[in-house]
This record gives sequence, C-alpha cells and structure tokens, in this order.
Amino acid sequence: TIFRPAVVVGDSRTGETPKFDGIYALIFYLLRQPTLFRLINVGNSGVKLNLVPVDFVVEAMAALSDDEEAIGKTIALADPAPMTTAEIFDVLAESITGKKSIYSPPANLVKTFLNSAFSPLLTGLPSSGAPYFYVPQQYDTAIASGLLQKHGISCPNFAEYAPSLVEFARFRSNPR
Repeated sequence: TIFRPAVVVGDSRTGETPKFDGIYALIFYLLRQPTLFRLINVGNSGVKLNLVPVDFVVEAMAALSDDEEAIGKTIALADPAPMTTAEIFDVLAESITGKKSIYSPPANLVKTFLNSAFSPLLTGLPSSGAPYFYVPQQYDTAIASGLLQKHGISCPNFAEYAPSLVEFARFRSNPR
C-alpha cells in the first residue's frame, strides 16, 4: 500500500505542529499586521491547495494499514473538497480578524510580486511558497474515501480546523 498525503498541516484539534512551514507562512503574515494585511487577498481563486491535518493522515494510515482491501493500492490522503488559495486566505483572515479580505488583485500581478526578490523582505512570505498558489494540483480521493468510510474516518474541511492552526501559531514565536 502506498499512501500519498496532500500538504500536511498541524493537528485539527489542537493546531499543534513541530514545524512552521507551508501554510504557516501565510498565518504569520496575517498575524504580523492583521488589520492591514487581511485587506488584500494574495491567494488565487483559480488554484486549489489541498491541505490535510496530520491527525487525519495518521488515523487514516493506521486504519488502512490493517485493511485487506487497501493492499496494493495507492491511496491519496487528501481533502475531497479542497479550497482555492484565495478561499484559504479568507478563512485564515477571518479566523484572525473576524473579517475577510476586501480586494483580490489579478493573479498574475500577485504571482510576479510574490516571486520578486523584495517580496520576502516586505511580507515575510518565502518565494518558495509561491508555486503552491499557482500550480494546479489534483488528488483523486475516491479510493481513500471509499476505504475510510467503513472506518468512520473522513478529512475535515479546512474551515473547520483553521482556527486551531491559527491559535497554535499565535502563541508561538514566528520563526522568521
């Protein structure tokens, strides 16, 4: 059995994570100047980012490791209904400030800015994270969903656990 998890984030209940990379750069960006930075959505409404909490991945792997039907299969442990990066930005902004963004610049303009040499200095967002906002990705979750259903396991929606990720990050020092 081969397990292929999507982008793994902290625990859905506690937000706990041993490392602050990936989506946490966006969380720390919003925490740095929440009132100002939440105004302009740097996400992309045309690209979905598939995030999964670590507890879902561990629980799914544990259940399917003993499941005869999973033997020999490649199982994508991913959110069957991922959000766009613009939606993720708004969920995080709302978790932090209680409000969503008010403006979404054209995706090509944001892409150019995020890939510029000075963007990390101004925003704290690493240029290495920009491709996640602009490279389309798809996971076929049909096999995983079918196998996990009998175990009572399903991937939670990002909006359900985003507040836990934010709260855990809020009380940790920004690694940047």
